[in-house]
Amino acid sequence: MVEVFYQFYRKFLKQELIGLLILLVLTGCTPAHYQTRADREAYGVLFEKTPRVENVEPESVVLAPPIALDLARLPLFTGGGDFMGPFASSERGASQLSLDDALFTGVTLGRDYLFEKEGVFLSALDLTLARYRLAPVAFAGALGRRATDSRDAVLQAQMTELVSTNTFARTQTAGFNWLLQTGARISTDFTQDFLRIMTGNQSFNQSDLAVSIVQPLLQGAGATVTLEALTQEERNLLYDLRDFADFRRAYIVGIATDYYNVLRARDQARNNFLNYQGFLKNVGREEAFAEEDRRTQSELGQLRQASLVAQRRWLDSVQSYLSRLDSFKISIGLPVSEKIVLDSGTLRKLRIEAPEVTQEQAVEIALVTRPDLATAADLVEDATRRIGVAENGLLPGLDLSLDYDVASDPGDTTPALNADRRRWRSSLDVDLPLDRKAERNRYRASQIIGERAARAEELSRDRATLQIYEAWRAIEQARRNFDIAEVSLALAERRLEEQLLLADLGKGRARDLVDAQEDLVDAQNRRTSTLIDHTLARLRLWRDMGILYIEGDGKWAVRLSKEPPQGE
Repeated sequence: MVEVFYQFYRKFLKQELIGLLILLVLTGCTPAHYQTRADREAYGVLFEKTPRVENVEPESVVLAPPIALDLARLPLFTGGGDFMGPFASSERGASQLSLDDALFTGVTLGRDYLFEKEGVFLSALDLTLARYRLAPVAFAGALGRRATDSRDAVLQAQMTELVSTNTFARTQTAGFNWLLQTGARISTDFTQDFLRIMTGNQSFNQSDLAVSIVQPLLQGAGATVTLEALTQEERNLLYDLRDFADFRRAYIVGIATDYYNVLRARDQARNNFLNYQGFLKNVGREEAFAEEDRRTQSELGQLRQASLVAQRRWLDSVQSYLSRLDSFKISIGLPVSEKIVLDSGTLRKLRIEAPEVTQEQAVEIALVTRPDLATAADLVEDATRRIGVAENGLLPGLDLSLDYDVASDPGDTTPALNADRRRWRSSLDVDLPLDRKAERNRYRASQIIGERAARAEELSRDRATLQIYEAWRAIEQARRNFDIAEVSLALAERRLEEQLLLADLGKGRARDLVDAQEDLVDAQNRRTSTLIDHTLARLRLWRDMGILYIEGDGKWAVRLSKEPPQGE
């Protein structure tokens, strides 16, 4: 028995397993191979679509491994941080991060940015699958079986043990399915059955080739219906790229806003510290006057109380600054433990600059350049196209089928097909539209969706206009607030000088000095805030106009000449 099994094993290994193992080696791919092929196809469709979308370059959609910001190359912070008080150690030895470095870090390590980029890539994968379904889809498989049957075994002459029947069977299939643009489906299936009886070494082959073609003539016929899924996936990727373009603008504006808000908080902490130091100096002077009976204890108490309020205000502002800084680290993808300081010199570069266009021109530019408005218009086209597809679903079903089958000769020992042993068959399948309630509802729903899409497009244009109006008003308001803050700061400085002079002469009142000191720090904080508000309002206007173009490293450029206003 062992000898019989050994002989079978040798024959099976040599004649059958070798071919099967070769097939497995050729078709078995590693996960890395699949990843490479998926990336190649996805990037192929992305690079095909990106030229059709402004503000999205091919390199901006590549899922490259993040390159961490090398903090060692950044300059160390050497500025004075006395106003940090008990938290001065948080800036000691810190790296100074410029706005450009922050933008680069955000588009490289920012979690939200990477999430949106991955979303575009996933949409590209969906498109590759939709395209694949309209190409010939091949399939192949094999099944091998070995069996031993001792139920009918007999004791042969000259033998002392039962002889069993040992068989080996193999079934192989291969073919493809193909959906044509006309709606026709072509299916092919080649099947080969092989049986070998080990006892007697007999073998049999049976092969069969089947080809089927089904062509819808009414319902489901035509390229518009057949390609609907692919068409929508093609457009969905385009919409996702446009959304990504808008996201990039909003993301960069968000980083710049957070950057300036951290600087605002730091400047306020510094101003509040100087205000507190001024109160301490005033209290020391008033204590000397009180010893000479030139100040009442009530006036001295007012100044001491004001100094405590100023101290609390200063410490609270330091805490607020550190909290904003830590949140900013997270938003750009840096660990909270990293010691960084933002470049305060950025504030000195800010200027009050009027927009280069009028409000009406800004609206006209936005209506031309904004990707979301283009998507809203395309969604109307999608809805109109789907109404036509739904109309097709109301038609009767009328499918023409052609089947062809050819087989090998019975008992043939070779896998050859015999063309004389063929069979043709044609049929016409009719489905009368007696039950079309689901199709009817889909058709009516598609009409309503089309009306909604038209209203949504109109609403999106109105909202875009409103955003421009609001951004424009914000710029004007910030400019007026800055002018007021400039005048207020000059008055506050003059008032404080007068009160300090009166205090030195022993003629001033403590309440007036406290008010002047607090008004000065408020005016200083308001001036910085209004300058930042005006800068950010102008940046948001560029974003809402669709003229803020983001470079690969996160820097932005304003291109007013890219899309001229309509009618000019």
